[in-house]
Amino acid sequence: MRRGDDALATVALVSRLCTEGLRPLKASEFWKLTANLNAGPSCLLGTSAGDLAADNELSVEVAERVAGLIGRATALAFELERLQHSGIGALTPFDEHYPRRWTERLGPKAPPLLYAAGATELLDSSGLGVVGSRDVSPTGAEVAIEAAKCAASRGIPLVSGGARGVDQLAMNAALDSGGAVVGVLADSLSRKLRNADVRAAIHDGRAVMCAPYGPDAGFSAGNAMGRNKLIYAQSAITFVVASDKDKGGTWSGATETLDNQFGRVAVWRGPGEGPGNAGLERRGAVPVTEIEQLELLLDSDEFDPNIGAPSLAGSMEQGTLFGAALS
Repeated sequence: MRRGDDALATVALVSRLCTEGLRPLKASEFWKLTANLNAGPSCLLGTSAGDLAADNELSVEVAERVAGLIGRATALAFELERLQHSGIGALTPFDEHYPRRWTERLGPKAPPLLYAAGATELLDSSGLGVVGSRDVSPTGAEVAIEAAKCAASRGIPLVSGGARGVDQLAMNAALDSGGAVVGVLADSLSRKLRNADVRAAIHDGRAVMCAPYGPDAGFSAGNAMGRNKLIYAQSAITFVVASDKDKGGTWSGATETLDNQFGRVAVWRGPGEGPGNAGLERRGAVPVTEIEQLELLLDSDEFDPNIGAPSLAGSMEQGTLFGAALS
């Protein structure tokens, strides 16, 4: 993959690699800054803090921060090359296969940088998301497995988070059924790639593992919360198998998506469901009592995968999405 200047500038602005005491931009800060540039972020390369402040209406403090981040572009290029040799690439909105649904559905909450390994072309397709509790019951586990088989039979990727429980059961079942998987991780991507089954699926072109955090970043509850919305945005539908009520990552991810319309949510209402499933239905998730209903929902206009939030790219062209200047 040939890295363009806009992509490299994006990595320099937001990556936590080679920070050397610098504070990378958060996603919202990145989108706010780039929405007010006259060109792509590559226009910042080689520009002094004084010129950045004058040309882009930035405060001196912000301009110095941006200049410091941009100044590490060369060091980052070498680090990205090292990662590439280990099978991990970096995707930005200026790269092929960056998930367009993320910018369309999430707007300024979309991560500007994604580390990925495997068949990144799978990120071009919407899939069936399957999520749920780590401590799912045996009956709920069977529901997750049948949902994964549904995705495989339709030839669409199974999208999940790679965690123990529903995530891992569904991903394994999709691969066992000859399907493909998209794993959006909240844990170390590098460590995930040490798994022999994951490496085999990647070698066969049937899996991509990705994370919006550094390749070696460990699991944290905050990372999981930030990751959850990406699963929903990537999926035509996300099917919640089992959720706790009013707590836990599954509940938080589903309610955040329902409240903000990041994606479409269906919820299992049958044997093996979790204590929070009824609450998710009341909040707007579509109830599913038979796995066959998932196929009907995937075919339904109501679940058109192209329906989402207003396009971030279009808003950036109008220059009105985030206001005047980064502060």
